[in-house]
Amino acid sequence: MAFESQPPRAPIAPPQTGTTRAGEEVISNGRQGEAKISICVPTWKDNADALFASLIRLRGADRCTLLIYDDGSYDSDLTRQLTRQIRRYPGPARLVSARTNHGRSHARNRLMALAETEWILYLDADMQPDDEDFLNRYLDAIDAAKGPALVSGGFSLRHVAPTEETRLHAAQSAASECMPASVRAEAPGWYVFSSNLLVHRAVLDQVAFDDEFKGWAWEDVDWGLRVADTFEVYHIDNPATHLGLDTDQALIAKYAGSGANFARLIERHPDQMAASRLYRLARRLRTLPGRALIERGACQIAQIKRAPMRVRVFALKLFRAAVYGGEL
Repeated sequence: MAFESQPPRAPIAPPQTGTTRAGEEVISNGRQGEAKISICVPTWKDNADALFASLIRLRGADRCTLLIYDDGSYDSDLTRQLTRQIRRYPGPARLVSARTNHGRSHARNRLMALAETEWILYLDADMQPDDEDFLNRYLDAIDAAKGPALVSGGFSLRHVAPTEETRLHAAQSAASECMPASVRAEAPGWYVFSSNLLVHRAVLDQVAFDDEFKGWAWEDVDWGLRVADTFEVYHIDNPATHLGLDTDQALIAKYAGSGANFARLIERHPDQMAASRLYRLARRLRTLPGRALIERGACQIAQIKRAPMRVRVFALKLFRAAVYGGEL
């Protein structure tokens, strides 16, 4: 469904600058107002044009504060672009720019510390809500919640057109991540995608993202499993589209560099991981003398664009399992 144009609901104010703590600069759009949700967007070298273009048109946006945390891009042109974005937002909005990159877990924890509402909506910079009632569904979920909880909306590929270079990532996402709430609810802590989720501050106060997860992957699964041990985790059908599909080479590089995070996940959640097919396959490959050869071969097959997509997706999973086997 296309977004309908809506004018800003408050006058444009000149941005206000200041500092929040050492190494950070804050720019505000100067608007005031009561908010029920803080929309928290961690970004790094991404102007998030599509996300912000949709946010200003969402119903209920004026009841939500927008917080952007630039995790060390240190780019004056990007800062100007992000400043223009927060000036257009109909509610209160702030941009916090850090001089040093600290990683995704730190950025999310920092956003929580900066937020002033009880409920926090995490959205990645490369996401786009699927329709204009996106915020209203989360506002309804708050009204229905019986206490502090986590609400996961899921994600889709509705607004993205895969290219020849990104078809593999799209197929992998469709097979493993774009699931309805009914399926995700069968393993509520596992299927927590921090690219689109609503969470109460009390949950984050008690269960923070682990800063020891470095780079890409698995920090949200670790966090979701720990949250589910203590709090209710609800899954609803309120998806946002993942626009930032990776090329084959970028996706392979991410998987190749995520083995240490996977090993940390196993160390922290041995019982839950014992049921994971990926973990069981990685364990089998760990002891094979030809594991490195399997890793290289699977990597090559996954990138053969003329191969059937189901073969490429299987090869990608085999490559990841072989990489992780080398970390166990």
